[in-house]
Amino acid sequence: MKLNRVALAMFVVVLVFYLLNLGQSLLLPLVIAGAIAYLINILAHAFGVVSFKGFTLPKSLAMLLAVAVILVSISLVIQLITDNVAGVIQKAPGYQENLERRIFGAYSLLGFEESPSLRDILSKVDFSSYLQSFGGTVRALVSSTGIIIVYLIFIFLEQRTFDAKIRALVLQRSEQKDVFSLIEQINHDIRSYIGIKVVTSATTGIISYFVLHMVGVDFASFWAVLIFLLNFIPTIGSIIATAFPSLLALVQFETAGPFFITISILTAIQFSIGSLIEPKLMGNRLNLSPLVILLSLGLWGSIWGIPGMFLCVPITVIIMIICAYFPETRPIAVALSGNGELPVGPRRSNSI
Repeated sequence: MKLNRVALAMFVVVLVFYLLNLGQSLLLPLVIAGAIAYLINILAHAFGVVSFKGFTLPKSLAMLLAVAVILVSISLVIQLITDNVAGVIQKAPGYQENLERRIFGAYSLLGFEESPSLRDILSKVDFSSYLQSFGGTVRALVSSTGIIIVYLIFIFLEQRTFDAKIRALVLQRSEQKDVFSLIEQINHDIRSYIGIKVVTSATTGIISYFVLHMVGVDFASFWAVLIFLLNFIPTIGSIIATAFPSLLALVQFETAGPFFITISILTAIQFSIGSLIEPKLMGNRLNLSPLVILLSLGLWGSIWGIPGMFLCVPITVIIMIICAYFPETRPIAVALSGNGELPVGPRRSNSI
């Protein structure tokens, strides 16, 4: 009997991921709209609890302010990416010249009389396919802006009826209190995780911006935004966020000094915030297994591409937090965790 349940569960999981892949064009904009809506709710909640001389913002005003902040931030990021792409194209010849000089110097140190040209090296790597894939992702997201906004509007409209639906489903008042209490606890844990992650990632990005600006690395603001986004992917994101601006410093400057300064300081920042400060603040909320992170990146990346890789860790953490509250699903949360320690104990209530 137990074997049948395991086989059925595996079949359901495979079927779900197959449908997620099949319905990518429909589901991905919905998930992005849901993520944006949740960020808006978190920001509105933060605005609502802030008090200045006894005055707090009304819920409607806090919500409007949160919507404005999120939409302005997204538009600024899109504008930043557009401007920096044009800047890279303009400065590409200088980067190519410095990179060829670095290659020639490296081969000379190794004792080779002739070094391959940059064109020979790049011909062995299919950059065009990667660029086409990235460009296709950006175009798909931009073209989906309208449907994402429509989903966002309907999510907020539906959100107002959520409490009424819970009361209609659960008739007993004592059971309603338990359900609402459980939902609030789960929301609190998810808000805490996302809030801490946003603050630590933003701090990493801001400090990295000042470092890159002082060193003189091109496109410091773009790298700061990329570092902020990549820090939502533990370990791997931090490595990529350190490597990319450091490699630019290597090909931008005549000497290797700025490269070593950039990579050493960025590594120290990533280690200090990611390995020392964030675990203290996060506790067991981000206690994901490194193997689970790698599998999630590969799985969600194959299903939803680059957006899936950015969404995979927050989705997995949220699944772990929710599963930790119920005795039936707690083994799933333990399997996803790094050391078996979870942020909460199972909810043991006969009402739920």
